[in-house]
Amino acid sequence: MMKRLPKPVWFVAVLAVVALGGLVVSSSAPVGKVDVRVNGFAFEPGSSVALELVPADGAACFDATLWVEQVELIDANGDLISVAFYEPQVDATEWIGTVILRAADGSDLASGAYEIRVTTSGGSFVAGLEVLLPAQFADLGQFVAGVPACNTSLRVSRLITELDGGARATLRRGDRLTVALAGNPTTGYSWLDSLAYEYAAVRASDDVEFRPDSSLLGAGGFFFFRYLAFDVGLQEFRFGYQRPWESVQPLTTLTFSVDVR
Repeated sequence: MMKRLPKPVWFVAVLAVVALGGLVVSSSAPVGKVDVRVNGFAFEPGSSVALELVPADGAACFDATLWVEQVELIDANGDLISVAFYEPQVDATEWIGTVILRAADGSDLASGAYEIRVTTSGGSFVAGLEVLLPAQFADLGQFVAGVPACNTSLRVSRLITELDGGARATLRRGDRLTVALAGNPTTGYSWLDSLAYEYAAVRASDDVEFRPDSSLLGAGGFFFFRYLAFDVGLQEFRFGYQRPWESVQPLTTLTFSVDVR
């Protein structure tokens, strides 16, 4: 499956993976480019995955603007499942990609090992993952990230959107969760998480971010909520799209749960 994506683009495709692992910079990369790999990600069949290139504490590998060129989903045999090209290329600091862990025919990927490869102007960032059933997550233990090798790293998280209403996502301690919801704050409406917990197994890791679809005044876009799984347990989420000062029912709601194994 091949897609060509215009700029600006916040989303792309989706995928999944398993196993504790670290991060390496491969010497097989072309001269002047890096091949950075992070292993240890696990997802359920059919999950959506969010991808971001974020600043890291490693050595400075890039001294100019980093451009995202394409994203590939590859199976354990090295065969290509899907690819998305960015034309024109997208500034890595403005990019959020997504991959859905499904085959070209739309069916959920079978259990097993896969990888997502993000190709940039500075080299490749690869996430090694495994697709697993929810019951298998408890055997994996806590996710442990690798040591940063470059000043940019690939952040991988389970993605929830408005299409996931009523879903039950499975995570491990240390896994990340991203919730992306379409909206337009210039109308006065915002997405709000209306549930609060005295002790939350899944906690916010960043402030809420809004990214517009374009530079046009009043443009709509997406609200991004980012979380980190801290402890085992089942946690419910309920988001409402509403004006915070109005005592009326939200225009739209989204409910889902997260089971940290």
